[in-house]
Amino acid sequence: MLQSMTGFGNAKVCSEFGYFLIEIQSLNSRFCDIVVRLPGELSMFEIRLRKLIEKKLVRGRISFFLKWTKPDGFQLPHINKTLAKIYSDRLNLLKKELKLTGELDIQTLVRFDGVMYTEDVKIQGKKVWADLENGVNKALNGVNLMRMKEGALLQKNIIKYVNSIKRSVKKIENRQPIVLKKSREKLIKNMKEILKKSNINELGTIDEEKLLPRLPIYTNYADISEEITRIRSHIHQFLSLANSPRNIHDVNYRGSSKITGRNLDFIVQELNREINTLGSKANDVIIGREAITVKDKLEKIKEQIQNVL
Repeated sequence: MLQSMTGFGNAKVCSEFGYFLIEIQSLNSRFCDIVVRLPGELSMFEIRLRKLIEKKLVRGRISFFLKWTKPDGFQLPHINKTLAKIYSDRLNLLKKELKLTGELDIQTLVRFDGVMYTEDVKIQGKKVWADLENGVNKALNGVNLMRMKEGALLQKNIIKYVNSIKRSVKKIENRQPIVLKKSREKLIKNMKEILKKSNINELGTIDEEKLLPRLPIYTNYADISEEITRIRSHIHQFLSLANSPRNIHDVNYRGSSKITGRNLDFIVQELNREINTLGSKANDVIIGREAITVKDKLEKIKEQIQNVL
């Protein structure tokens, strides 16, 4: 089954270190572009997070956001006694020199910058990461679930276009004997006219079966059976790749071993090349019309698979 690159997943984690809200968004991209937004205190986990995200999502423009709500008592107050003494000494000196009145109390002193500050309780990396990893995996599974649902819709549309192409190819195949017959008759007529203009009247009956295979114009521009065979082969490869199984419920899921979207895009390019050759060689209005229909459907498929993982 096809998988889209568009997806969203989130998770909420409550632990002794507070409340974590995790959100992951994925959009289509040729590569794996990851943007991570973390609180500064958790920046130590960025490399691990990037590896985990890339392993699960493989490709796409991925935005990771983490909001951390700290628990009560997580920040402890501290007083810089050295700085407080410096402020006190300087103010008392100023008071004496300027002959000022009034007393310097503690409430005034602690308002000065740097005298009182807070520091977080030192976090335990292993315990925090265990909680985060659990939440991130839940969010990533949510992204993959949405990707699969989006992929199913993409696949439905793409298969519809592929079936239309198969019908057109069948019409072209049915038309081929008629085109070959017309080409044969036209060539024989032209040869007879050439012989007549050259005053070669005693040649007798033309052996068509021996003559036609020796005419390059006939063999190169009338027979499109090879193109039809290759088109059918490409369609078979396309459908086999599109229908390959994927399991998002496996926690170690990381998509197909191959980049399916890129492979499908390559097959579409090959189909385009073959149908262009076919339309040019056949030189038939009806086949040309069906070739245009095929190219139109291929263009629609190409647009769809830009978002296929």
